[in-house]
Amino acid sequence: MDTFLNHSTYEQLKKDIMTFELLPGDTVSAAKVAKRYNVSRTPAREALVRLETEGLVDIIPQSKSVISKISISVAKEEWFIRRTLELGMTDTLFLKITKKEIDRMRKLNNEMTKLSKEKSTHENSYKYLMADNEFHSVIYEVCGQLLAKSVIASNMAHYSRLRFLTESEDAYKERTISGHGELIKLLEAKDIDGYTNALSKHLDYIIGDINELKEKHPGLFKD
Repeated sequence: MDTFLNHSTYEQLKKDIMTFELLPGDTVSAAKVAKRYNVSRTPAREALVRLETEGLVDIIPQSKSVISKISISVAKEEWFIRRTLELGMTDTLFLKITKKEIDRMRKLNNEMTKLSKEKSTHENSYKYLMADNEFHSVIYEVCGQLLAKSVIASNMAHYSRLRFLTESEDAYKERTISGHGELIKLLEAKDIDGYTNALSKHLDYIIGDINELKEKHPGLFKD
């Protein structure tokens, strides 16, 4: 029960940070977290410590804890890791992927399309981002790179919040969904060169979005 409560509190707090229900710079504490999620201070405290290791919370000893602001420099490093891993798996992906997995990718992209047409809420936007993550997770699973998948899931705090900001807007959602559709077609056509180029373009978009995001949301960034 304690393990479940600890994990549940962590998941709820992480979700609220990732979706900007709790804003970068907001003060948090075990007492506030406990009250927000109706739990004791123990799971609240453990959630804060765990999220500090992921870069989402800054704990200042004998002072306070705050939601971390987005670091562009760290986000770029996280992006580089993801980009390098996914492009590095292309040859193995084309050797191993089957129709079943391509169909799963298409189903996830269709789910993203459906969510993009629904009323924009923090909950829907989070589901959309999770479906996007799962779409790319298929690549890691097909290639047997489960450790890399785990690294991506727990070490992309700044980059993932950039993605959430972009994918909260309809134009960016259309770009992502269209990009996924193109990747699926190239996988089916066994066009490895076309896929590599399309994946590079797909993953590189966000770097070009950074200045616009900083102009729109200046209070969310620390560099």
